[in-house]
Order: sequence, then C-alpha cells, then structure tokens
Amino acid sequence: MTEINRRPDVDYARLLDLDVLTAWTMDRQRVHHQDAAAYEEILALFQSALRSEVVDGDGRLSAPMRARKVEKHLRAAVKAARKQEVVMERFRLAVAAHQAHVKALPAQREAKQTRKAGRRAVAAHTAKSLHKSAAAFAPAPAEDTPAVPSTAPAARGINDLFNQRRGA
Repeated sequence: MTEINRRPDVDYARLLDLDVLTAWTMDRQRVHHQDAAAYEEILALFQSALRSEVVDGDGRLSAPMRARKVEKHLRAAVKAARKQEVVMERFRLAVAAHQAHVKALPAQREAKQTRKAGRRAVAAHTAKSLHKSAAAFAPAPAEDTPAVPSTAPAARGINDLFNQRRGA
C-alpha cells in the first residue's frame, strides 16, 4: 500500500479475520443505507421545490422537465449508495468463500493424489497383463519354415492401413 493511502490510525490487516470483516462490512452497509436515505430525502425536497417553480410562459410540463436536470444527479447518488450496500455484502461473501476454499485445498489435493496413485497402479497392472496376453496370443514361428518377408510395407498408423486396403 502506498504511503499516501495509508492511514496511521486504522489497521486494515485485522480485516483478514472473517468476524472482523463481517462487522466492518455490516457497518459499511449501514452507512451506505443511511446515505441513500439522506439522498432520497434531499431528492424529495428538491423535487417539490423545483417542480413548483413556475415561470411566466411555462407550459404544463416545463417545470418538471427543468427539475429533472437536477434530480437525475440525486437519483444517481441514491442508486450508487444502494449498489454499495450490495457490493459490501458480496465482498464479505466472496472473502468467506475464498477462505473456505483455501482451507479445503490440502484435503482436495491429498484426495487427488490418492486417486492418481490408484490409477497409476491399475495402469501398470493392466500394461503388464496386456504384455502377457499379447505374448500368449502371438503365433509361435515355425522352426522348419523360414520367415518370408512381406511385400507390403509395415503400417505405421491407421491411415497407412486404409491406404494398403485401397491398393495405393
């Protein structure tokens, strides 16, 4: 944190504790709620005052249209304060979820390692079994007849097998 943003009277490191953070966010929500209520009161005051200003030659909706140019800024302030209430709650929930996730990580990683070890053992056993089966099923070369080399080249992949069948 830069020195310009650091306040010597506030220790924000305490907020890493979820109980302290909960109290702090609830306080922030209360403040934002009070701000929104104050903005709404001011908005009502300005609406009644500005909409009742009638100038000679005004049409029926002239004063309310002029008032809207001022009211929109107060409405934006009310909306921002309400949004901040929601944001503080989401922040608290996100921190709680993060802490729960971090706390559960060692157990998840250990479970993953045991699953991997089990799969590796099964894979090693299967590979050994397949080698034995392949050796058992392979025809034994006849000793009295010499092996005749094949005229077709050995297939290196699945595409080579298809090409041999087509006569290419």
